[in-house]
Amino acid sequence: MIRARCLRSLVAIKASVASNSVVSLRRNFVSVYGPTRPTLTFDKTTLSEQKSSDILSDRGELLDLHPKISTHPALGATQVRSGPRNTFSPSHFVRKRRHGFLSRVKTQKGRKTLARRRAKKRTTLSH
Repeated sequence: MIRARCLRSLVAIKASVASNSVVSLRRNFVSVYGPTRPTLTFDKTTLSEQKSSDILSDRGELLDLHPKISTHPALGATQVRSGPRNTFSPSHFVRKRRHGFLSRVKTQKGRKTLARRRAKKRTTLSH
């Protein structure tokens, strides 16, 4: 019974090592005693091909010269959390709610802000 469990665990270990060997081919470690995080390598030819394709589209138009951060080959397999997003949609009401006079009056920090602007004799105290 114990031998059967050992054989099952060995088979499971071999399977996990085989699946991890594919990942280890793409990564190279700097040193055994250095940083524990691996570094990813990338091919410079794909980077130059990517830059030329990003500048001109198939219709010949100029595209954005600064591609998105996630298009870099070194970051292909990683999760990017700080990439560019198109979420800005301005709203006058939201600006008034966040930075307006009534919101300044409600809080102590806002009242101090209004007092500083009055002391400087600003014509507009807030939005």
